[in-house]
Amino acid sequence: MDNRALKYLLSLAERGSFTSAAKEHFVTQPAVSIALRKLEEELGQRLYRIEGRTVLFTQAGEIALEYARRLSKLETELFQRMSDLGGLRRGRISLGTIDAASIYVLPEVFSRFRERFAGIEVKLEISSTMLLVEKMDAGQLDLVIGTIPVDAGRDYEIFPIYSEPLLVIAPPGHPLADGAAVSTGSLAGHPFISFHEGSITRLIVERALAGMGVTPVIAMAIDSPEAIKHLVSSGLGLAVLPRRVVQGELREGSLVVLDVKGLHIERKLGLILRSEQYISATARAFLGVMDEVMEVGLPPRLFEQDEGMRGPDRGTGIR
Repeated sequence: MDNRALKYLLSLAERGSFTSAAKEHFVTQPAVSIALRKLEEELGQRLYRIEGRTVLFTQAGEIALEYARRLSKLETELFQRMSDLGGLRRGRISLGTIDAASIYVLPEVFSRFRERFAGIEVKLEISSTMLLVEKMDAGQLDLVIGTIPVDAGRDYEIFPIYSEPLLVIAPPGHPLADGAAVSTGSLAGHPFISFHEGSITRLIVERALAGMGVTPVIAMAIDSPEAIKHLVSSGLGLAVLPRRVVQGELREGSLVVLDVKGLHIERKLGLILRSEQYISATARAFLGVMDEVMEVGLPPRLFEQDEGMRGPDRGTGIR
């Protein structure tokens, strides 16, 4: 069996078209089609069908995809281990992080890491926590720094690294922004600008408000905290964002904080790893620098173990 056909099948599932799958592998579209047709003949099963512009995978196709993903992870691990034999002079780490963490929490870590390991490329993917976790599951990311808790089960280890208060913000001149403390009930009916559904931060905020008897009216949803605070300052609604994200605007007066009686919301960021996954030498080096700079107290086994193999005494993930 030609392993390239399995790679084409995986790209077809992830990208949704033969054209995009072909571009990813720098081959022609007919080359992808021919390889997948031969794969079907070898397996003796129809793997997919085309309906309009949509690729639909059969039960056999889903099974083949499962093995294709496993082989892709093994291939990545193989190259990581071979790279580790050469030390830390060259290499790459693929890191997934949420927007705010990349801007306000990790810059000093990136800077220190670059000073010590100039030959290692940091490939940074910025997205929502759950999308990043999905990419890590697919073998595309070495580790994720995102909002917790994640519904992890036993598949992940999660280590808290940072906590921050979330503030209710408003534009100057808002009816509730007169400097006096307001009740949670006064928030009802005012439009909110929030993260998309499925966002862990949004879930944290909505649960906290629900505990105070308030269901926020979501007028707009967007996953960029930078965009959210600019929309708020333009007078389009209220929002709840981390203090560090809005501290510049609070100083210059383009945003104000509402003092909501009895409302205290905190968000925690955490390092998220797949249980039992191989941690490359480059990833271990990054974790060591992060632990030093942020003083988060990560277990030494994460960045001191022999060739990155995970020990049997796994940490307990946050559930």
